[in-house]
Amino acid sequence: MITLGRGDLEIDIAPDLGGAVTRLGYEDVPVLRVGGTAHALDASCFPLVPVANRIENGVFTFGGRQYRLPLNFGDHPHTLHGHGWQTAWRVEAVSRDRVSLAFDHAHDAWPWAYTAEQVFTMHDDGVAITLSLRSRDDKPMPYSLGLHPYFPRCAGSRVTASVKGMWRGDATMIPTELVAATDLIDLGKGQRVAAAPFVDNCFTGWQGPTRIEQPELGLEIMLKASANCGFLHIFIPEGADFFCAEPTTAMPNAINRLESAEQTGLGVLEPGETVSMEMVLGVRKL
Repeated sequence: MITLGRGDLEIDIAPDLGGAVTRLGYEDVPVLRVGGTAHALDASCFPLVPVANRIENGVFTFGGRQYRLPLNFGDHPHTLHGHGWQTAWRVEAVSRDRVSLAFDHAHDAWPWAYTAEQVFTMHDDGVAITLSLRSRDDKPMPYSLGLHPYFPRCAGSRVTASVKGMWRGDATMIPTELVAATDLIDLGKGQRVAAAPFVDNCFTGWQGPTRIEQPELGLEIMLKASANCGFLHIFIPEGADFFCAEPTTAMPNAINRLESAEQTGLGVLEPGETVSMEMVLGVRKL
């Protein structure tokens, strides 16, 4: 475990646990949920690389060839979240308020070699996480990136964001229909999490920041991301003590959509190229 601190903020990072954050606190108040150390899905935040969210049935076609990926989450029917969350990351450099982690992927069912890197930088009023992907292959590689933070769910938790649309999904939450942004919840007016139904949906046209109010904790979090993150995935499971607001560069299952890359967010990394995204969590007292 690596602990960084600056001002009133402190963060714990577990390189061996998918490069995940397991705690982010402000004066000992949880900014992200306090995570477990058994599985990345129990953590406070983890990276989505080289693919964010789901690939339907683990099957896709790219460059005229069909590929089949192993299903990587129990009996779930789709491949989830790429490799980073199930991979041990190595520590590249560490100081009191900054650490960089990385891992290398060789050819396997995902037939592209790459290196992924995360850099965590503490500031007096928040933390920045930069996630990068560098091709080490000789052929173009499809990709999408994201980060998956978990926030404590309190009675007064409220999420406000500017979005343009929402993807409805099938029973396994594969996107099927683009609908109005207010079809399920209303992020524009500020959605109280406790009043929301089950949500596991991708919102399009996201223009940050997203404001997360936590009156019981006395905190306001401003979630910002780099300009290439035009999608915000909201996850509000029923009966849970957390909710998620996940900035991503693409929609779920983008690799299997026929729409343009501009609409789906799917990227293509050329040999030797690097792409990055950044998420910033700004924290202040209410």
